[in-house]
Amino acid sequence: MKASALAWLNRVLLTLLSIMTGMVKLARMEEEMVIFREIGFSDGMTIAFGVVQLVGGLMLVAPKTTRIGAWVMVPTFVFATGVLFANGMVAFGVVSVLFIAMAVFHAKRWPAD
Repeated sequence: MKASALAWLNRVLLTLLSIMTGMVKLARMEEEMVIFREIGFSDGMTIAFGVVQLVGGLMLVAPKTTRIGAWVMVPTFVFATGVLFANGMVAFGVVSVLFIAMAVFHAKRWPAD
């Protein structure tokens, strides 16, 4: 079964989003570091979390690992969404639920190789 145009668009957006969310942590963007400090994460823990997000995002690129990469991203997006809500960032948290849905859609619907 071939992937639809919608599935491809979702994959591309999910890949970019995943890589970018990891990179902002690796770049130690102050706003990102602060919201994770607020829930008790050290900067090192936030950076490690960013590495997991970056690896998950890169796994989305390769056909053999794309579905696994999506499953890696699901819990990271769930956790990050919780961080947003814990920091009172409700609007961003609600939007982040979309990222979770995108990752689940990709993991379940992308054609297996």
